[in-house]
Amino acid sequence: MVPNDEIKARERFLQEAAHLLAVSSPTAAAFIGRAHHKFIEDAEIEIPSKEADAYRRSICNACGNIMIPGWSCKVSNHLPGEGPTRKDNKGFKKLPQLEKSIRYTCLMCHRETVQALRHKARRKNKKSAPVLDAAPVPTSNNPAKEVDNAPKTLNASSKQRQKARKGGLQAMLDKKKSQNSASGGLDLMDFAM
Repeated sequence: MVPNDEIKARERFLQEAAHLLAVSSPTAAAFIGRAHHKFIEDAEIEIPSKEADAYRRSICNACGNIMIPGWSCKVSNHLPGEGPTRKDNKGFKKLPQLEKSIRYTCLMCHRETVQALRHKARRKNKKSAPVLDAAPVPTSNNPAKEVDNAPKTLNASSKQRQKARKGGLQAMLDKKKSQNSASGGLDLMDFAM
């Protein structure tokens, strides 16, 4: 019996080789993809459902073609109610179809792979606890004055910061001018008219 690590390594090698050759040699990639699919079946490797869906989208189960949308396969949406029709006594009648699905059509063997789209679980809105009627808070004139003073202090502090910033910039300009005049050399701006 072959150890589990060797089986996984061989499976991974076949998968990567098929994907590597998908564009440069589609026929060789399809052959390796088919060998990969057969190896998975023979070794009875269990694939988690999420990975199985991705596997079904990436490799055609019939011919092993690596399905690249627009290159080696065609992708189309299939909505409920667009199913095949059958003729009844009353005329044409659509067969019911329950879920939205996506169809992957292999362009090498024209086999269709249909995958149903899973519906997302709807989120339930949690209603907030009802607000209890609170007794009105007694108001007095003093808190109102404090509220009025708060915006003034905010504006005052922002004005002070602005003055300090302007003062800092002005000081930097003055310092640069004094350095230029102290150096006594000519600058490019001296020749500008």
